[in-house]
Amino acid sequence: MPGRQRGRQEKATGESEIDLRAVQGCTCMHLRRTTRRVTQLYDRRLAPAGITAGQFSLLGRLYGAKLQGEDALSIGALAEQHGMDPTTLNRNLKPLLSAGLVRDGLDPTDRRVRTVSLTDAGRRRLASAMPLWREAQQYVESVLGAEATLALNGLLDLSATKLTT
Repeated sequence: MPGRQRGRQEKATGESEIDLRAVQGCTCMHLRRTTRRVTQLYDRRLAPAGITAGQFSLLGRLYGAKLQGEDALSIGALAEQHGMDPTTLNRNLKPLLSAGLVRDGLDPTDRRVRTVSLTDAGRRRLASAMPLWREAQQYVESVLGAEATLALNGLLDLSATKLTT
């Protein structure tokens, strides 16, 4: 009788349907663990510049846009480039706006579209963070190896492209 009750209970809770090996092989869990470790490493290295890895990335994208002749990017375009939704991007931009590293604006062709641009202070902060970022980048490459780092970055880029929803 107790064995039969346990069988019924497993079916009721769905525990017999949980494949622990499949869960442990979850690509998302592996990526998130690795991403957290890499982000922590870059955050520690960038801390003396007063920015996080995510902020460094945003400043870098805005600087790249400026070099290509775009004074500002729309929130939608910047969110798309970062693979995040505009709400998350807005939350990540708040400390950069407060610090005067980026500025809000409006698209001159469509005043309903909010834009963001890099300020001179943001460009200086990005420049001061570059040696720290290079240090983090070189550390990762030294641990993984140059060939593996290149292969990993290529696979990540390919995955991001193919997994676009």
